[in-house]
Amino acid sequence: MAAMTSSVRQTEKTVDGWKQARPLLEQWRRDLIEVDVDLKQPRVIDPTSTDSASGEPIELEGSTANRFRGQVVYFTDADVALRCPSGAILVIDNYEIAAISDGKNRFELT
Repeated sequence: MAAMTSSVRQTEKTVDGWKQARPLLEQWRRDLIEVDVDLKQPRVIDPTSTDSASGEPIELEGSTANRFRGQVVYFTDADVALRCPSGAILVIDNYEIAAISDGKNRFELT
């Protein structure tokens, strides 16, 4: 029975480095695939209200998260732009990202 279970289980293909990940990120962007993003440090992902004059957040309430879901909208050598389920666009610097995965393929920074 254990042999049947292990043959059904799928393993993720892991890609290391931004250069190797470009085709994968482009495919996710083009197909609008929801991906899981793991951050190196917790960050507040919830949208916050801002003061239009100063641009500063009015309230800093919200829970921090190390992981969230979104769709890749745009990426460069320096950052990745993601559309969150709430509709907000979040731009994350590459150095903040630990891993991005769609369940089948995984991109990790080592």
